[in-house]
Amino acid sequence: MNEKKLMIKSKGILNQIGLLGVIAVLCIIFTCLNSTFIAAANLMNIVRQSAVMIIVAMGVTFVMISGELDLSIGGVACLTGMVVSKLLTSGVSIPVAILIGLLLGALLGLFNGILTTKFNLPSMIVTLATMNLANGSASLITGGTAIYNLPQEFEFLGRGFIFGIPAQVVFMVILVIICGIVLSKTLIGRYALAIGGNADVAKLAGISVIKYKLLYFVFCSLCASFAGMILTSRLATGQPNLASNMMMDTLTAVVLGGTAMSGGEGSIAGSVMGALLLTIISNGLTINGVNSFWQMIISALILIATIIARRKKD
Repeated sequence: MNEKKLMIKSKGILNQIGLLGVIAVLCIIFTCLNSTFIAAANLMNIVRQSAVMIIVAMGVTFVMISGELDLSIGGVACLTGMVVSKLLTSGVSIPVAILIGLLLGALLGLFNGILTTKFNLPSMIVTLATMNLANGSASLITGGTAIYNLPQEFEFLGRGFIFGIPAQVVFMVILVIICGIVLSKTLIGRYALAIGGNADVAKLAGISVIKYKLLYFVFCSLCASFAGMILTSRLATGQPNLASNMMMDTLTAVVLGGTAMSGGEGSIAGSVMGALLLTIISNGLTINGVNSFWQMIISALILIATIIARRKKD
């Protein structure tokens, strides 16, 4: 067992070193193509752009390590953004609206977890249904139209600064540190790895598989809800089509970072680097005038190539 853990850890480290190498090469290539890529303002912009993806990736990482999938994250973010926007324009205070938004995310995560664990349904099907449910509900709130005139103070989440650093970047860094500690140093993280490695063995070892999977699903939806509020704050409007690419981008980042879709393997650092790599590609292509639709195609191809490469390694 110790040899297996050591092998997984070594493979994770090698994957992260490989990601760093790819990131470095891409930075050199994009800088040669356009010198503005390496400008301090653009580098900060890359970090800011990746912050939301990284926040969602934290939750997705725990769910995937435990052997499940959550495809509802984009819908959860969208519905949360619309609900919070509606509350704010109805006179509800910002703290209360944010708490309600997080509660909504937690309930959707609990819904996913209960259907997956208690009813033994495939998480991919359950969360895909939840995504459609959330997206449909978001459009029903206003009949598919955007919500404007949000309080200016709410814009702090997506546009504000803390000691000169974008607020969303600060939130992201804090969450990454907490998740890194939880995954590597606490029972919550160790149990995720154990459950993803072999749920039956974990159950025989006395681990409450259902309870911890519920926890991971709730946490994942909380991350998506928080991300939805940040995006809504950044746009200063509630958009019924918010976070349409979140699911694809985040899953690609997490898989690219070394988290196994079958569970039992993954790291916080890998997911962060996967998200940064995708953001660098998107930013570099945008600076060089590449159509955004091509960026979607490239993201899909990266995901497919990564899965194929992992299958061959395994």
